[in-house]
Amino acid sequence: MIELASAIAYLRAQSFDSLLALFWFVAIFELPRYGIPFLLTALTPGRTRPSAEFEGRVSVIIAGHSEERAIAACVHGLVEQSRRPDEIVVVSDGSSDAMRRRIAELRAEGLIDAVHATDLRSGKSAGTNMAARLSSGQIVINVDCDCSFDRHAIRNVLRPFADPAVGAVCGNILPRNTDRSLIARFQAIEYAISISLGKQAGDRLDQITCVSGAFGAFRRDAYDGVGGLDAGGGEDLDLTLSLRQAGWGIRFAADAMCYTDVPATRAALTGQRLRWERDAVRLRYRKHARMLNPFASSFRVSELVHELEFLVFNVVAAAALPVYVLWLFAMYGASAWIVMGAAQLGLMALDLLVFILAASRTPKLDGLSLLPDVPGYSLFSIYMRMVRLAAYLQEWIFRSSYADNYVPEKVHRVRG
Repeated sequence: MIELASAIAYLRAQSFDSLLALFWFVAIFELPRYGIPFLLTALTPGRTRPSAEFEGRVSVIIAGHSEERAIAACVHGLVEQSRRPDEIVVVSDGSSDAMRRRIAELRAEGLIDAVHATDLRSGKSAGTNMAARLSSGQIVINVDCDCSFDRHAIRNVLRPFADPAVGAVCGNILPRNTDRSLIARFQAIEYAISISLGKQAGDRLDQITCVSGAFGAFRRDAYDGVGGLDAGGGEDLDLTLSLRQAGWGIRFAADAMCYTDVPATRAALTGQRLRWERDAVRLRYRKHARMLNPFASSFRVSELVHELEFLVFNVVAAAALPVYVLWLFAMYGASAWIVMGAAQLGLMALDLLVFILAASRTPKLDGLSLLPDVPGYSLFSIYMRMVRLAAYLQEWIFRSSYADNYVPEKVHRVRG
C-alpha cells in the first residue's frame, strides 16, 4: 500500500506538461487509436442502409484445400439463409482428403450448383478466381469453407449494392470458438474493437481497406475489372486496395454476421499474424507503393489517408514501443515502473470503455461473457505489437512473405 501511495503521489506531483512527456507514447499512438473510432461511432450516425432488397443474381463462391470436414456445414448454412443465393460454386484446390468426393455428393443432393476439383494445389487466389469464372451472378460472395453465418447474413451484405458506386461489401466476422482458450477470447475482444467497431468508423469515412476473404461480396464488374485475385498471400487486402484505386466504393455491413474459428494457441496465433503483417507490408509498400507517390497518375488523397493511418498506428507504433520502454528506464530509472503501471491501468480503462461500445454496436456478440477478460486485453495488445514488429523486420530485411508456405511453391517461383 505504501508503494502504491508513493506511486500516486509521484504522478500527482507532475505538471500537465511533464505528464505528457512521461506518457508521450500513449498520447501519440493509443489515445487516437481508441478515440477516433469511439467518437465516430458514438457521436455520428452510420450511413443510411437501403431498405430495398437486391434483385439481381447472387453467386456464392467457395475455394478450399482439404476441407472435407467443413464444407458440408458451410453449404448447409448458406442454403438455409433467409435470402438464399441463386447459385453456390465450390472448387477443391488440390485437396489431399475426400473433399472432391464430398462436394460431388453435395451437388448430387442439389445443394451445390457447380463443382470443380484440381489435382494440383494452386492456392486460394487461383481457386477463387476459377470459382468466380464458373459462376454467373451479378454479385459474387466469397466465403471460407470453415465459416458459418447468421440466417440474414446474405440479405444484409447485399443491401449496400443498391448504390451502383459500391464495388464490394465486407461482412462482420466474429470468433465462434471462444470457449477454447484465453487466447481465443482475447481475439473475440480484438475482433469486436478493431474489426467491428473499427470498420464501422471506417465506413463513415469511406476508409474500408480490407474486405475479408472469409466473407466478402463483390460486384461482378468490379471484381473482373481489376482482374480478380492476384497470386500470393494477403489476397483480400490486395483485391480491396485494387478496387479502391479503381474508384469503387467499399462498404461494411455490420449486421451481416459471419462466424469463424480463430487460433486457440499463442503459437498458432503468432504464425497467423506474422503472415498477415508481412503481407500487409509487401502489398502496401511494394505492390501498391504508388498510393504514397503524389506524382503518380493514380494518386488520390483519399488513398493516402489509410496508408498514413497504417504507417503511424501499425508500423511506427510497433517500432516506437520498445524505444519508449528503453527511454523510460534510461530517463527515470526505477520510477519507470510507476509510469508503465499507470499507463497500463489507463489502457485497461480505455479498453473497457471501447469494448462496451463495440459490444453494443456488434450484433450477436456476447459481450457480457467476455467482459472479465477485457482487463488482460491490453497486455495481449502489447504482445501483438511485438509480433507486428517482428513481421515488419522479417519482411523488410528478408522478404519473408515471398517464401510463405501459405502459397504453393510453384506460385513462389512465378512471383519471384
